[in-house]
Order: sequence, then C-alpha cells, then structure tokens
Amino acid sequence: MQITRFLSLNENQFLGCLSAFVETLSGELNSALAFLRRMENRRKGSAFAFEMQMDKHRYGAMIVLERWADFTRAFAGHVELGAHQVLFDSAAERVRQSQKILEQASGLVDSGDVYLSEMVEACAMAYRTVEFTFQEERKAADQAVALGPMLPEEFKEYRKVFLMDLSER
Repeated sequence: MQITRFLSLNENQFLGCLSAFVETLSGELNSALAFLRRMENRRKGSAFAFEMQMDKHRYGAMIVLERWADFTRAFAGHVELGAHQVLFDSAAERVRQSQKILEQASGLVDSGDVYLSEMVEACAMAYRTVEFTFQEERKAADQAVALGPMLPEEFKEYRKVFLMDLSER
C-alpha cells in the first residue's frame, strides 16, 4: 500500500482515507447487490456475465475491508485523531465483524443452484448490516466532504492515494 509510505497521519489525512474507504465499500456492496438482483430466481450459470460482475464486487468489498484493516494496523500507535480516534481504534473489530458477515453471505450465495429471492434478500440485509457497521465512519466522512472547496489539500492527497491503493487489486 502506497499510503503507508507516509510517516504520520493527522486528522485531515485520516478523514481523506476514511472518505475513500466508506465510498468504495458502499460502491462494491451496492454493485454486488445490483448484479445479484438481476439474477434473482435464475439458475446459476444462466447469466454468466452478471455472475462474474457480482463476484468481482462481492470479493471487492472483502478487499476494501482488508485494505482498511492493513491501513489502520500500519498506523496503529502513531496517530492522535481527537474526536475521530475511536473510529481508528475500533476499525479492526468492525472489519472482523463485517468480514464474517460477508463470508456468511458469500457462503449462502455459493450454496444453492438458484439465486432464490430469499437468498438475495438475505444478502441485501447482510450488505446493509456491513454499511450500518460503518455508519459512524460514513457520518464523519460526509461531514468532512461537506467542506467542498474548502477541503484541506492533505485530505484530497491522502484520499487520492488511498483510492489508488484500493484500485490495485
């Protein structure tokens, strides 16, 4: 990860990374669900292109979580983020919980021969639960982004670097 080449992390830099994380995670989960819904009540293998896209996004969500865990682990013990410290400190546990939920949803998807409506809805609930797990992060990121043109350059720089790290998979 390129982001770990930086020696320190202040609040604005953290918020830039946080913003990239929550937006990318949400995008992966929403895309996975959109493709899953397109296959609802179809047999597996009947919509191969959609299945490939769904897999790309459901595994993409797992990668985003892994990268967030790696990021917070790399800077652990070297940050003081004021009001946002709790988000940083609780990241590992939130990632673990979310990974478990996504693994269970993937197991459900992989277990049947048909993309049953009940399975699709169970996955939708799992994806919403993961997003809910990171609702405080989303709120902090949204508040920071609300500054619009007044966003500090370091926010933008760290966001960009973290987005590049996420795209390298």
